Amino acid sequence: MWTIYLVEDEAFVRQAIREILEWETHGFRVVGEAGTGKDALADIRALRPDVVICDIVMPGMDGIELLRLVREEGIPCRFIMLTAMSDFDYARNALQYGATNYLLKLSLSDDILLANLSRIKGELISELERKGEALHPFYYQAWAELRRQAGLTDPAGKPSAVPDDFRALHLTVYTVLNGSAPITWEQLMEADIVSNEQYVAVHSFTEAGETAFFCWSKQASGELLRAGKAGELCAAAAGGGSLDSLTQHWGLALGQLDPCWYEGDSARESGPEPPMRELEGELVRCFEERHETKCLELLDSLWRGMDAERYGHIEVKMTAVRLAGMMTTLARGRGEPQVAELLAERTHRQLLQTMKRWVAELLRRLNEEEGLFTDHPDVNRVIRHMLENYRENVTVKDMAKLAAMNVDYLSTLFRRKTGQTPVAFLQNIRIGHAKRLLRTTEWSVVEVADRTGFADDAYFIKLFKREVGQTPSAYRKAQAISDLSY
Repeated sequence: MWTIYLVEDEAFVRQAIREILEWETHGFRVVGEAGTGKDALADIRALRPDVVICDIVMPGMDGIELLRLVREEGIPCRFIMLTAMSDFDYARNALQYGATNYLLKLSLSDDILLANLSRIKGELISELERKGEALHPFYYQAWAELRRQAGLTDPAGKPSAVPDDFRALHLTVYTVLNGSAPITWEQLMEADIVSNEQYVAVHSFTEAGETAFFCWSKQASGELLRAGKAGELCAAAAGGGSLDSLTQHWGLALGQLDPCWYEGDSARESGPEPPMRELEGELVRCFEERHETKCLELLDSLWRGMDAERYGHIEVKMTAVRLAGMMTTLARGRGEPQVAELLAERTHRQLLQTMKRWVAELLRRLNEEEGLFTDHPDVNRVIRHMLENYRENVTVKDMAKLAAMNVDYLSTLFRRKTGQTPVAFLQNIRIGHAKRLLRTTEWSVVEVADRTGFADDAYFIKLFKREVGQTPSAYRKAQAISDLSY
């Protein structure tokens, strides 16, 4: 509530002013009073009221002198001066020092006083809104800190200066999983999620498919921690905050959205999963090998792991963005994901499905760009089987069974569509992966042969030299020299 301080040397007048309005009904609260300017100055310094209702003519320090001293000390409270008919010269002086208005004592009524207070309240709110613009860099810094806590390191930047007016206000943070659809404070009010009555300023901040509303009030709302749904909207709140605890309370409100993110389900029972970093490493390796089926299985495992460990939903989103970035790098920038699309998903399950669709589409596009696929669906089915199982003992008989053809017909059709026999095509896939392992690992030639489907390392070396023009060891040395010269 906006605070009022009364200064009047006559006690019965002070009492009459206190009783003229139901102050709290109109959003005001009388926080103190004094009968002299000297006593009032000490209280105003300590209480910093929003409005001072002050008599002009008082013994000792009069209202004009009090107003002048308050202004010299930079205290921004508004002054409403009370005057008698004979005090107009004083009243004009009061206006020169920045008094908001002067009112005649004899004609003072609740309507007149309320009209002046309402105008002052509007001015104070407008001023807070203007000063509140300086808070937006502060919100960005808090968001960077929340991202850092979620595992994505961002520089927080230089701390922003914030207006002192907000240090005395109480904060409630509302967060909404809005996805790609914009959300407004008015929509939350229409959904009966929030009420605007007690807040003197409301600021919104939208990032990563989430909108936060920072609601500033003059009166503490008590501890508030809750989440709920209204139609398609999932919202949460954390109250009892302040400017100094903004990041903490924002994080609390975001945390309240996690059950909604996981759609209220408890983590599914499943067998033990490998550590998350190990799963991520395996996903990257399978992506490099263009093993679509295994990539999709690993995404399922990763999402089950985050569910089981109850990652915060912001952490899940940032994990998806990080993984997508790694795979885009491996794809040499092709098929770059729409990060906004990933961040706009509202549930754990939806984000997983979006990631799986993107990975499958990117792998298919990469294979098509490199001429691995043809215009024949059965031949493509065989090629995909080779790409995913090249480390196994894949025979032409297995391929023919997969395509529902006899061996001779498959071999003839495959050669016509690709220019190679099935066996030669498979060997080229294996040689391609062997070249990658020789460039990127320290595995021995025997290990590389084994990991690319060659049971006989001597045959591997012979075939590699025939296809590449160098032995595996010579190829590795040449690549190392090339990297150094680059």
